[in-house]
Amino acid sequence: MWVLYDFANSIISIVFFLYFSQWLVIEQGIPDIWYNLAFPIAAVLLLLTVPTTGVLLDKYWRRIAGLRYTTIGTAVLYGFCSYLAAHGQTIEALVVFTIGLYFYLLSFTFYTPLLNDIASPEKRGRVSGYGIAANYLGQIAGLLIALPFATGSLNLFSGSQRAETLLPAVMVFFLLALPMLILFKEPPAQKIEFSYKTEVRRSLRETKTLFTIPGVFAFLTAYFFFNDAILTASNNFAIFLEQVWKISDTTKTYLMLGILATSALGGLVSGQIADRVGHKRTLIYILSGWLIILPLIAWITDFKLFVVAAIIMGLWFGSNWTVSRSVMSYLCPRDKHNLTFAYFGLVERVSAFVGPIVWGLVLSNAISLGPSRYRLAATVLTVFVFFGLLAMRKVPKDDIPRPQHILA
Repeated sequence: MWVLYDFANSIISIVFFLYFSQWLVIEQGIPDIWYNLAFPIAAVLLLLTVPTTGVLLDKYWRRIAGLRYTTIGTAVLYGFCSYLAAHGQTIEALVVFTIGLYFYLLSFTFYTPLLNDIASPEKRGRVSGYGIAANYLGQIAGLLIALPFATGSLNLFSGSQRAETLLPAVMVFFLLALPMLILFKEPPAQKIEFSYKTEVRRSLRETKTLFTIPGVFAFLTAYFFFNDAILTASNNFAIFLEQVWKISDTTKTYLMLGILATSALGGLVSGQIADRVGHKRTLIYILSGWLIILPLIAWITDFKLFVVAAIIMGLWFGSNWTVSRSVMSYLCPRDKHNLTFAYFGLVERVSAFVGPIVWGLVLSNAISLGPSRYRLAATVLTVFVFFGLLAMRKVPKDDIPRPQHILA
């Protein structure tokens, strides 16, 4: 069920990032930076809620309850956004998308820590790999579900073909998420009265203590930088394809299917490699590869070579998410899984505060370069990966004993 949920939530992520982004920027003429601002706004909302949520989860709440509320919120808001887009209400759709994005991202605060409940320490890399593989297979399914609507073969509202793809993806997502929401069993939390103000103060105190654990702060810093680059590139990839290569949505779909297939393979293989040779070492190899891949993808001028390079890039996408989660898993103290993963999810999304703004500023200030400004923006992201690689040097290796608890 945990893996099936990863499969389900990836369906809406790929469809919205492929079709909603193009509908907004290409069809409706909204500036790139407006679309990209949705991510930092959602990150700020997370920043205001996630730390205290993590503490309350560790002490009082059940994760499955939070997952239910955020999943329903995601489905309702994304469904409403789909309706607005299909009826051409641009600004309203962008606002609702931003709020829906917050609920979608917040759901991972409840979902990701369940990895520690369903897998033993020596198998977490492998299970994380299964989840990542399911995620990419779900994205493949999302593209296939959306394709008939994107080509105009099917429609619900007689609206824009790109806008028509959104609601079917939301409906399939919610149906596939139901088994996890209904059937997953978690021990009931102890009913204890608490003061929100007290818990906020406690969360700040526990956060300070958490960051004294060797490697936690260093890894979150590294993750902030390299994930910034990868998320920004991923969120803008469809627009990059349109502006640089001028290919059809059908061609984009088939290209992304190839990338997602190798991403699923990368997720499976990298988890097993990390379990054998070490999670930190594996992640360093992955980040070193990104330093080559991003500039290569940005500046290739032959489309056939671009397709080959992009499909190979998929291996790095899948590997990155798998090994990052498993590194965070071995670093976090046993009784602070929820708080640690809350910050892991928070850093993942707060990193999207910087990257999209940098991307948008590069595009806004390099209009004279034409489509090449997208190539330049992709190249600039390499700097963030480099800083992440530098920060990884302070992360302890897997074989160093980790503390099992910390005092609040």
